[in-house]
Amino acid sequence: MPLDREEIKREANRILDKFVASISKVDIKEIIEKKDDRRKEKEGKLPDVEFRKIFFENAPAVKKECIEAEKAKWK
Repeated sequence: MPLDREEIKREANRILDKFVASISKVDIKEIIEKKDDRRKEKEGKLPDVEFRKIFFENAPAVKKECIEAEKAKWK
């Protein structure tokens, strides 16, 4: 038995309410403090050429030295 439009809206609202309740528990200050805690490349260290070669070989589409990816193909 398919759901009618109102049932879908109620279910969507229930899911959103649950999400909002969960995300409100996240400590934003902790997230902001970790923002600067990114891994940085070490000075003088050359990139791993072999890794780069394998990485680009495995990519479905490459243009110059960038991976081409499709965005929102499922629209």
